Amino acid sequence: MPLFLKGAILMKNYPEFIEIQFHNKCNSNCLICPYKDMNYKYEKMKDSLFYKFVNELDFTRLKRIIPYLNNEPFLDSDFVNKVEYIRKKLPNVEIEISTNASVISDDAIKRLTKINLTELRLSVFGFSDITYKKMMPNLNKQIVFKNLEKISKEFTGSSTIISIVMIDNGDINEIEFSNMEELCKRLGFKFERWGFLDRSNNVKYKSNNIFNNNVNDCEQNRPIERMHILANGDVILCCQDWKHTIVIGNIEDNTIEEIWNSQKYNEIRNSLYDKSKDSPTICKYCKLGKSGE
Repeated sequence: MPLFLKGAILMKNYPEFIEIQFHNKCNSNCLICPYKDMNYKYEKMKDSLFYKFVNELDFTRLKRIIPYLNNEPFLDSDFVNKVEYIRKKLPNVEIEISTNASVISDDAIKRLTKINLTELRLSVFGFSDITYKKMMPNLNKQIVFKNLEKISKEFTGSSTIISIVMIDNGDINEIEFSNMEELCKRLGFKFERWGFLDRSNNVKYKSNNIFNNNVNDCEQNRPIERMHILANGDVILCCQDWKHTIVIGNIEDNTIEEIWNSQKYNEIRNSLYDKSKDSPTICKYCKLGKSGE
């Protein structure tokens, strides 16, 4: 039975989407990302916790699993093994992977073609050498673009949706977006042009200048549809919570279903959706937060 929240918000009793990181490292140092300013201590999910997580997933209620959360997943040498295990245990659940394509190996690409991925999202934030270096300074553009060619070749005929994502931060020439779109057409990829998001005011480079003290909705329905899990097992409210200000529980101590339906989770949801309550601070600063009438 679905849960009923104040404000007529209906929610299923199990997350439809789960984002999870198996480690918390990223290598790109992107201009538009707060990762470089977080000073995270390196964490990698314990094997025992990974298997506990996967083995308890309810494939009848989970729609999509996203083994990525504010990190570069392929920095984990075991990442493809883990995705293969997920697919074995959950043959009909959608799998979405996001990567900057900088460290994906030829072997990983070939193995991914056999997993029946739903989506493979490639973060490529510049077409010219100058823009790419500015946007993703720690990466080698030549290596990345060679990997794009390899991915295109290996996934020929695949049903996997492959997309290149560029971020329109207001500083990129229109020609670059056109050139990237043409490249996508040649490679058989989908082109995505996303607006800039300051990750709930966590990006130092630029701000969306958002503050709304009366937030009572989320444009992406994340609190009622999606669970976010860190490498140490902590469940946070949203991927925009880079400082992990709201930790709801830990999957080592409780099941996904127990955490999802917990009093603490529902109190936090109500603090967002109930107009009479004070919403979470990260929602007030978030471009995706919405206020009602």
